[in-house]
Amino acid sequence: MPTEPAQKLVVVHYHFRPGGVRRVMELLLPELAARFQKITLVGGESPEAQWGREMKRKIPLLRFVTAPAFGYFATGCPERMRVDIRGVLQREAGPDAMIWAHNLSLGRNMILADELAAHSARTGVRLVSHHHDFWCDHRWARWPEMRAQGFRTLSDVAPAAFAADARVLHVGINSSDVRLLSRHMKSTAWLPNPAGGEAGPGRTAIARARRWLRGELGDDAPVWVYPARFLRRKNFAEAILLARWLSPDAWLVTTGGISSPGESVYAGRLIEAARKGRWRVRFGILAGRGARAPSVPALIRAAESVVMTSIQEGFGFPYLEGAGLGCRVIARKLPAIQPDLEAFGLRLPGLYDEVLIPPRLFDEKAEFHRQRSRFRSWKTLLPGPCRALAEAPQYLSDPGSPVPFSRLTLEAQLEILAVPPRESLAACAAWNPKLGAPARADWVGETALSPAACAERFFDHTVNFPAMSPSALQAENTQNGIIKERLGQNFLFPLLMPSI
Repeated sequence: MPTEPAQKLVVVHYHFRPGGVRRVMELLLPELAARFQKITLVGGESPEAQWGREMKRKIPLLRFVTAPAFGYFATGCPERMRVDIRGVLQREAGPDAMIWAHNLSLGRNMILADELAAHSARTGVRLVSHHHDFWCDHRWARWPEMRAQGFRTLSDVAPAAFAADARVLHVGINSSDVRLLSRHMKSTAWLPNPAGGEAGPGRTAIARARRWLRGELGDDAPVWVYPARFLRRKNFAEAILLARWLSPDAWLVTTGGISSPGESVYAGRLIEAARKGRWRVRFGILAGRGARAPSVPALIRAAESVVMTSIQEGFGFPYLEGAGLGCRVIARKLPAIQPDLEAFGLRLPGLYDEVLIPPRLFDEKAEFHRQRSRFRSWKTLLPGPCRALAEAPQYLSDPGSPVPFSRLTLEAQLEILAVPPRESLAACAAWNPKLGAPARADWVGETALSPAACAERFFDHTVNFPAMSPSALQAENTQNGIIKERLGQNFLFPLLMPSI
């Protein structure tokens, strides 16, 4: 039976910093506003003043609630946090509300996830658990954090991460994740992220961005832009390699700065290598630049090409962003999201599978020992029951053969980048016959991911979702299924292991 629409939408996220979750809110909430009498955003941090004002201008009925217990867990008293969370939920999420919570399975605050599930089970309030990432998808640093919060075993974590006993709808942003969820969860839905639906930058903004780039870089050389924050999974060294091979005079620029302290070692080593090698690279070109800097779309339109070499994405905003702006794109093909992008009409002639590297371009013996040592150390960080499931990285299984650049350690990647580009390209050309220059992307059927279409999809799912509550066993089986898949060789990359 259809469910009566909720009058109040309570959106829960740890923070409202720039990123994919905030972008989803920016695009969807104005479209959802007409469906609700009240919309409340609850987070652990106050939003940036300018962003908060802009959101309230678009959505007059919007209000913000800030409670530190809703943020990332750092230290503190779990019982005090539970009291604070319950107080907010009692005030803000009564019987007429629906809770739309983001990334509860990320592991950054399992107390919050546990309390949201308990509130839903106790009151019957509908909980939409929107999964952008999973803690067990190469975010194993979350494991000690969760233990510090009182979730000592995998069996403790699963009911909170996957909302056992709650009146819950589990939502995934790609169909691959939804398939994993639906094996054991009866109430699941696919809600791809909204994209497009906005006018691109005008000629004046593009011209201004070009002038700005010229001032920042000091010349009129072509620019390749990688629209991303500084994350290891973005595999920036591969983007540098492609730019040096395919457009030797071009600058490679990335838009965002260092995302978190955990990325600082990777970032520091890559930045230092670029400085010493005098590579034409500028990391975080928009970070902290304020209103005088161009927007990301204007920067993309001012560039020659968009490059995406990520080894892991939940949805792939930059693919759509580049195609929606009619740009040339070169991008690594990601099996988890490519079928979805194709289903929504994305055409990317510049896709490639991997960049294969003959071992003579790096120190084979050192790389084998590095990967073996790192893999052994990394396994000790996993929960005990997971260690036997971890398959060996590809390079350890087949040493001596050409290896994807993405499956090397940063040390080996930097060794390859130290080789003159003409020499490394000549050595690799035979192994990469389909690797070509960036090609103009196309996005037909853009309206299918428009904010209006995604809002309608969201509303249809939430109005009609069945009142089914997963058991603790179903939650545990779901988590175990994700763990088993993500510890397979296809998902193992040395860059994602903590020691780089």
